Amino acid sequence: MKRGRHGKVGRVVWVLIVMVWLIGPSVAVVSAAGTGQGTISLKKESSDIGHPVFTLEFRDADLKDVLRALGQENGLNVIIGEEVNGRLTLSFQRVTVHEAFDAILKINNLISFQEGTILRVVKSPFAEGENNMTTEIVPVNFATAKESAETVKTLLSKQGSVAIDARTNSLIVRDLPDNLAKIVSIVKSLDGRTPQVLIEARIVEAGTNFTRELGIQWGGNFTNPTNRGAYQVTGATSNSGGSGASPAPLTGGVGLSGNNFAVNLPATVAQGAGGAVGFTFGNIASTRQLDIQLSAMEDAGQGRILSNPRVMTMDNKEARISSGTEIFVQTAVLSGTSSSGTTSGTTGGTAGTSGTSGVGGVTKIDAKLELIVTPHITPDNRVVMHVRADKKEPDYNRQVQNIPPLTTRTAETDLLVADGETIVIGGIYTRNESVGTKGIPFLSRIPILGWLFKKETKVDNQSELLIFITPTIYKGN
Repeated sequence: MKRGRHGKVGRVVWVLIVMVWLIGPSVAVVSAAGTGQGTISLKKESSDIGHPVFTLEFRDADLKDVLRALGQENGLNVIIGEEVNGRLTLSFQRVTVHEAFDAILKINNLISFQEGTILRVVKSPFAEGENNMTTEIVPVNFATAKESAETVKTLLSKQGSVAIDARTNSLIVRDLPDNLAKIVSIVKSLDGRTPQVLIEARIVEAGTNFTRELGIQWGGNFTNPTNRGAYQVTGATSNSGGSGASPAPLTGGVGLSGNNFAVNLPATVAQGAGGAVGFTFGNIASTRQLDIQLSAMEDAGQGRILSNPRVMTMDNKEARISSGTEIFVQTAVLSGTSSSGTTSGTTGGTAGTSGTSGVGGVTKIDAKLELIVTPHITPDNRVVMHVRADKKEPDYNRQVQNIPPLTTRTAETDLLVADGETIVIGGIYTRNESVGTKGIPFLSRIPILGWLFKKETKVDNQSELLIFITPTIYKGN
């Protein structure tokens, strides 16, 4: 029953269109209020473009009837898919049938296929609005497609999408034609040749050391014979313990006269390091002898270590360069083991043995100079840089179980430098000064005379670290 009612309204629409085409510029109105099918109004008007134009009014009209009527006006046989349905209300002023037909397809997410005079209208397989989208492959020359895709995602419409082809370093962008053209233009503008920067660092470490020691040794022999015997004063001694053995010096030192030193506080002198001068005084009878020896050592030195790492990188790309030594340290993992047993004997039994086993390994310690820099070139040819410089050196003079500690120097900063300009990014100055005294209690504190009972050591070490950075913008082709 419903299909017959739609057929009746369709025949009325066809009659109306034929009347409009025959009569010329006039107005025809069909009212289907009684059948619930709405109204259709078409007005054919004169045109200077060679094609007739119409003023169309649709009020709650069936979509299929409207498509058939417009197809007939365009000289086409329209086949409409079963999934196409709906009601249509719109108004067109002086449009061609082709323009009206395309507009209706778009707003209802429909697509059409024409084969000769047959036009098929079906529901679009894409989401609403996607049937008008186009796809374009955008090659990326200097940047990476992954980085460019992050920018493109912020420019896409709601229906747009972007994919990455890593093999060709290209973007596959799908979007509305107008928006797609803007995206392609922006990508090509941003995909320019990336400038490069040469970063040259000079790391200078200067050091001075000074050590001075002053020491005193003195002793001797004093003998006073009397009727009852002889009294003798000499340096402290310790008996070796053997019968008939000569006494050994307690302080480990003997003067020129062969007598032990009473005060033995020499400087740390040896071959090629420091020196000493000694005196001996005595009488002919050798009952009074005095040995004095002054020793002194002074060590001073200066040194400078220069490192000159250089690295070239692209704008806004981190660069890293390192040079140094890998120190391998042997490690062991201990695991406890235990065992017990009993041994029988005449006096009873004993039990209990235990031990540990270990699995050896090697770990690595990096002692190296490392430079990490991320430059950015400004429009006025300056360079903004984030720089980090690390210098790690093994100190073999302070080894612990044959493992040297690392002396570390680090500088990290952000700075703005002109092209080719050198700037100091860091300076570390350290000074270690110490004075030590060794002597005999109480006697070493006596003014002036106290120098006969003490030894003094003075140490003064200074070091300074300077880091210079020079960026140069590479202008090669």
